[in-house]
Amino acid sequence: MTVFHRLSIAAIERETPDAVAITLLVPDELKQHYHYKPGQHLTLKADLNGEELRRCYSICSSPQEGILQIGVKAIHQGRFSTFVNQQLAVGDTLEVMLPQGRFGYQPSAERRGNYLAIAAGSGITPMLSIIKTTLLLEAESEFTLIYGNRTSRSVMFKEALCDLKNRFPQRLQILYLFSQESLDSPLLGGRIDSEHLSRIGKSLLDFSVFDHAFICGPESMMDDAQTTLEAAGMAVAHIHSERFNTAGVNVRPANVSEREQTLVAIQLDGRRLNIAMSAQDDSILDAALRQGADLPYACKGGVCATCKCKLKAGEVEMGVNYSLEPDQLAAGYILSCQSWPKGDGVVLDFDV
Repeated sequence: MTVFHRLSIAAIERETPDAVAITLLVPDELKQHYHYKPGQHLTLKADLNGEELRRCYSICSSPQEGILQIGVKAIHQGRFSTFVNQQLAVGDTLEVMLPQGRFGYQPSAERRGNYLAIAAGSGITPMLSIIKTTLLLEAESEFTLIYGNRTSRSVMFKEALCDLKNRFPQRLQILYLFSQESLDSPLLGGRIDSEHLSRIGKSLLDFSVFDHAFICGPESMMDDAQTTLEAAGMAVAHIHSERFNTAGVNVRPANVSEREQTLVAIQLDGRRLNIAMSAQDDSILDAALRQGADLPYACKGGVCATCKCKLKAGEVEMGVNYSLEPDQLAAGYILSCQSWPKGDGVVLDFDV
């Protein structure tokens, strides 16, 4: 179900020259609906120059803080992120979907763990929530963060990380890597990639001792980190990743122009909609939106899982999937932004 509420902007804090932290004011009657787990994200919706835009941003606050805060970094030609960084003001409102996502970790007071986080750029946003919450709730757990940026000026949440380090000096270790600054140690200069992580694993950290690892950042960095951790012996099931930017893949089947119109039935908000797909549509989601259906979506890149639904009948071809877990795929869930029907008879349920 697509549920947005209009929330006011309570505070805007400048983190770097091109990034801000946005605190959203949640009314008392909605606080239960906006309860979130560390690592989850919000989908924001705004009308910019007559066009509706939606974007996903990870929550950086901890549930224990009693606030709802996200980090937004302006990207080149990014209309939504530029709007947030340059025009949004305290007191303005945005339409905000309820928290979503399965990335992250739910700490438990009884648990004692040794955790690793690897982040680059704005990939620190969900990590901050995960690290804060874990250190607050698991009194004997430890966290190590490897955080890559271009320069020290581009580090998001520098003060928050410093405060955490001061509060938990024995339980939090932070390694900063800068790709465009000269440092005394060559290990801490350059991008986070396979070569760099391998050297760190041989001299500074033993990756095999970590119980779980969390990765968030650019696609190539995440792939390199995943490969390095697997090579060090970490179980795949204990490596958790959140992608916010991908190279993009055209999911349209190669012979789509030769296909006749295909009908797809969609169950949404208790109603059944019949959608006709043709060669002009890039996906089931694209066809439904073109015909006026208010389906949930955000990134349209297979990353956020906002558009997920359950395949109740028929068959579909699905392109990239960066968000659905194996158990969700086994249960019949698909990403509508990445799916195309193989023929008539496809029925999708968005109400599950």
